[in-house]
Amino acid sequence: MIIRNSTPEVIPAIVALLQLSLGESLIKKSSESWNYKHVDNTFGVSQVLLAFEGDILVGVRAFMKWQWQLGHEVWNAYRAVDTATHPDYQGKGIFKKLTLQALYEIKKEGKTFVFNTPNNNSRPGYLKMGWQIIDAIELAVVPTILYTIPYFFLKVNPENAISTAQLNQLCNTYNRHLSEKKAIFTPKSAAYLKWRYEENPLQDYVIFSSNDWYTVFYIKRHGLFNELRVVETIGSNQKQHLKKMKKAILGYAFQKKCWVITTANKDLFSRKIYGKFGPKLTIKTLVKDHYFINTAFDVKNWHYSLGDLELF
Repeated sequence: MIIRNSTPEVIPAIVALLQLSLGESLIKKSSESWNYKHVDNTFGVSQVLLAFEGDILVGVRAFMKWQWQLGHEVWNAYRAVDTATHPDYQGKGIFKKLTLQALYEIKKEGKTFVFNTPNNNSRPGYLKMGWQIIDAIELAVVPTILYTIPYFFLKVNPENAISTAQLNQLCNTYNRHLSEKKAIFTPKSAAYLKWRYEENPLQDYVIFSSNDWYTVFYIKRHGLFNELRVVETIGSNQKQHLKKMKKAILGYAFQKKCWVITTANKDLFSRKIYGKFGPKLTIKTLVKDHYFINTAFDVKNWHYSLGDLELF
């Protein structure tokens, strides 16, 4: 078996292997979606390793580039994401070989770590390779019935009214505030938000903004109800701006008959159920930095949006 880095001409074969190994899902697999995630990412090109048996592509492992910041230091991190093994070659340790080789390559870059939110089936394999669990993600769950008055008949229309310059200024304020709080956060910019949400081919996001705030959400359909999942809230955290964001979110939720709202922003709604309801955040540290590690292993030090951690 030969393991090598991915190249652009192999992308159609990668997509075909993903489809063969995993099948299709709500998020369609295509060269467009692969390039969006692993080539056009504003943080940089992914680390992608391939396994070949002769001319047959039998395994793929992708680590998407990401950034987290603590204080004024930015960490170039990686998200453990797409992986697939050819059905005829499963059980031969290809996933583990590709993962360990990718970690070896990533470690050469210096100060970095890998993170993800694996499910109960895949988590044990990661733990055997040195991943560590931080904690379950804290979420606010908001039954919209708690806000029936005065939002039930409110009519709102999605409007992304902020200019690029204003959005960058808003992001700079957001980043500076969190760096001063010594939180671990993904630094935001207009370019990142455009890539992550506005031009995302994998999910239909709804964006509301004004000069002072920017919020993103989408409808998650369940069997008996619709959930409005708020994946990004960027603002000054002044009461009037939080109120405007909340008004837009609740108005849209009632229009679309969403009976539950979920968000990682614990300050947005006063009436909510808040707790560790999300998947477990896990990381693999690749360098020794005791200050970062001690900070990272308390989930309360992470200031994440759902968009920072959700699979896409």
